[in-house]
Amino acid sequence: MDNLKIAIVGADGTSLLAATAFGNVYPVIVFDPDGSKKEPFEKQGIPFTDRPEALSEAGILLLTGSKRPAYTLDALSDLCRIAGTHMKKGTVLIFEAPVYPGTTEETCIPILEQHSGLKADKEFFIGFAPARWNNNSELRANIPKMRKVISGQSRQVTDYLADLFAPIHDGGIYKAKSIRVAEAAQLLEIAQTQVNIALMNEVALTLNQQGIDTHDVLETANTKRGFIKFEPDLLGDNHVFWQGANPSWCKGGVKGRQMAQRIIKKLIQNEVIIHEARITILGITKMDSESEVTEVGVIGLVSELQEYGIDVQVSDAKLDLAKAECAGGVLLTRQKELLPAVAVVLAVPHEPYRQLGWKLFERLLEGEEGYVFDVKSVLERNEKPEKVTLWRM
Repeated sequence: MDNLKIAIVGADGTSLLAATAFGNVYPVIVFDPDGSKKEPFEKQGIPFTDRPEALSEAGILLLTGSKRPAYTLDALSDLCRIAGTHMKKGTVLIFEAPVYPGTTEETCIPILEQHSGLKADKEFFIGFAPARWNNNSELRANIPKMRKVISGQSRQVTDYLADLFAPIHDGGIYKAKSIRVAEAAQLLEIAQTQVNIALMNEVALTLNQQGIDTHDVLETANTKRGFIKFEPDLLGDNHVFWQGANPSWCKGGVKGRQMAQRIIKKLIQNEVIIHEARITILGITKMDSESEVTEVGVIGLVSELQEYGIDVQVSDAKLDLAKAECAGGVLLTRQKELLPAVAVVLAVPHEPYRQLGWKLFERLLEGEEGYVFDVKSVLERNEKPEKVTLWRM
């Protein structure tokens, strides 16, 4: 694999992780037709291009996409048309975004053949490898490394992919029986995780109504051998939109709007005049992403609070506010310019917030007293200032 060049096709939440991992071993370039996405890659010294003809310089094309099955066939088809038009003979294409079993072979290959004029498994080769990229926080936390699942349309392609990924996945390689098996396995993994998180969200809400701390319950239950410790994700992305759902709720993230309702209820119960209140929200970009991807739930949270006439100010320690004045359409404020608020919501607990701890929240509250909503339950309860009321899930 000497002189091998890899092109990451599509700039999204997993692309930076993939480009960084591959870039440690192979020459890498990232392509996306939207040139505005280049900044996080260029910050890491990873070449970025919006010229599709640059794909002809690469021997391997890795087509990325959403981590969850919200990846539309239209978006995938567009990438295939671009790749097919510009790839060279002998190219290996690897798909990693969640798709319905059979999509890679029944939808992607015909588009690639049509636009390239080449024949699959003879003049270009196809593989599927579900996205499994460890980010820096996971590596620092010594989280067990996952085995990399790979599959190809032939045994030779599968073996080739195993050799390709081996240097960058020291958790080991697992060769799936077929591309369809790998596609189905990825959907099962996602479904299992989402179902368990949904269960924990409901458990958290029920326990909260009884005044029981969810994380205390999880720590206790975790003493049982074999217990699977899933945690609530009350501000995570919401990808399930049902027929007849309120479009305004879908647009901003149902979970975030539901969280806003709970915050408003708590404040009203404590006789806070809502339309005169100011609330500070800390964190709007994802915790587990190396790129500056906004958390849909936080956007919904902000939108719902504002609809009640609340003065909402948002800050994010991860963003360089000299370059980013807003995120996801939400106006941002520098931390030092935040005005005193009646409540602070720690929505995404970036490391700087954890390091500053309660000193930060005292500074952000009016008269060093008020309400702190700790969504991820990361603040130390035994260090809480006396004048601060803590609410955590």
